[in-house]
Amino acid sequence: MASFEQQGIICAISGRLDQEAVISLWNDRRCLLDADTAFLQLANIEYCDSAGVAFLLELVSIFAEKGASLKLISASEQLKKFIVLYDLNDFFYEEAQ
Repeated sequence: MASFEQQGIICAISGRLDQEAVISLWNDRRCLLDADTAFLQLANIEYCDSAGVAFLLELVSIFAEKGASLKLISASEQLKKFIVLYDLNDFFYEEAQ
């Protein structure tokens, strides 16, 4: 199961973001994040499947509907494989090194 920890404008997600987690989180997806959240930090996601990726993009879409930007940052190594596989670079941001 995934957990969300709000730290100012950053929300850190940790745990598993798989189909089971998405089903349990789906009804609350519009209120999971504070309205002023600007970044979702994804480094501590242990496992993410395609349902999890779709859920992350849904969260981005919800913010876009409100005219706000939600950036997905610090993708875990496992999540980076999905980014490459599905050509999702436009949705995930790498921090300056």
